[in-house]
Amino acid sequence: MKNLAILLFVSVVALMCGCTSTPSARGPIPAKYYSKAELEDMDEVKLPPNYSVDNFRKMQMIMNVKVESADGKTKINKSLSTRMQTEMAKLKRFEIFSLHNRSKVELDAIGDLDDQVKVVEAGNVKASDLILMGTIKVTTAINELHNDKVYVYSADGDFSCEDAKTRTVYFAEKARGVWDRKVRYSLTGQAHGNVSEEQAIQIACLRCLAIVANKLGNTFPTGGRVTNITGSGDTMVMKAGQHEGIAPNQQVCVFLSEDGLDIPVAFAEATPKNDGTSQLRVYRWNTDNSDAKAIVKEIRGSARGFLKNYKGDDKNGLYAVAFGMATPADWEQNVTKQ
Repeated sequence: MKNLAILLFVSVVALMCGCTSTPSARGPIPAKYYSKAELEDMDEVKLPPNYSVDNFRKMQMIMNVKVESADGKTKINKSLSTRMQTEMAKLKRFEIFSLHNRSKVELDAIGDLDDQVKVVEAGNVKASDLILMGTIKVTTAINELHNDKVYVYSADGDFSCEDAKTRTVYFAEKARGVWDRKVRYSLTGQAHGNVSEEQAIQIACLRCLAIVANKLGNTFPTGGRVTNITGSGDTMVMKAGQHEGIAPNQQVCVFLSEDGLDIPVAFAEATPKNDGTSQLRVYRWNTDNSDAKAIVKEIRGSARGFLKNYKGDDKNGLYAVAFGMATPADWEQNVTKQ
C-alpha cells in the first residue's frame, strides 16, 4: 500500500488550499501502513499478521457509529453519524450495513451516497461477518491569536469490532482525530474562516475513523488465488481486484498453501482491474528460507507448469494477501501536508 504520512477525507478539495493551523492541531495519523520500500527492507519475506484465506472475499460488516458533542456546546449535524458509515463503504473491502435502528429515511438524507449502505434487520445480524460499534465525542477548544481565533476540534472515538455470529471481540480501539479552523476578523468585525465549523468537525471525525479503518485493514487483510502466471513467474494474476478492496500499488505477499502449510515465496505490487482481478509484479523472491527456496526455484524454472499442478485443487494453491488495506481514492487525493 502506498505509504501515507497522514490520511483524511475532505468534501471539497478547493477548501483545503491555503489552510493554516496551529502545529499541535494537526499531524500524522498514528496508523500502520506498508510501502514497497518497507517490504524490501524487511529481514525476511513473511506473511502479514492475521491473514486467512477465509477472508479473501468481500466481508459484510454491520456498522453503527454515533457522533455527539462531549462538551454540550459543539454543534453536531444530525446526519454526520450516517456520513461515517457511507465513508466506510468506500473502502470496498467491506459491504456496509446499518443496524436496524437506523432508518431508511435517515439514510436518504445523505442523498447520492445512500445506495452504498444497506439497512439490516435485527433477525439478519448473524448473517454478517463483523459488527463495528463506535461513539465519537467531539469537543472544541479556542486559541486566541491577535485578531484571529483558532477553533480546535477534537474527535475522540471509542470503537469495538466483534464477530457478528459469536460476538467475539476482535479489537477495542480508541482513536483521536483533530482539525482546526482559523477565523480571522476584518476591521469591520466580519469573520472569515478557512473552513466552516461543520466541515472542520467532519474532517476531525474522519481522521478518527481513518485510524479504525487502518486497524480493520491490518486485522482482516484481503487477497485472492493466483490464477495465471508468466513463464518467469515475475508477473502473476490474482483473483481479486478493485471491487474486492485492492488498490494501485497495493503491497502483497505471494504464498503457497499446501495441506495446511503456508509458505511465503515473494513480495509483489498489485495493479487492480475492475473485472475482479489484479496483476502482480514480483520484486522480491524468498530465497533466504530453505523451504521457500526450493519452491521459488521450481516456480522460476517452470512457472506455468507449477501453477497447473494446483489448478482445480480447492484446498491447495498459490495465493496472494495484501499488507493492510487500501484507502479510498478521494480520501487519499485529499491528503493534507503537515
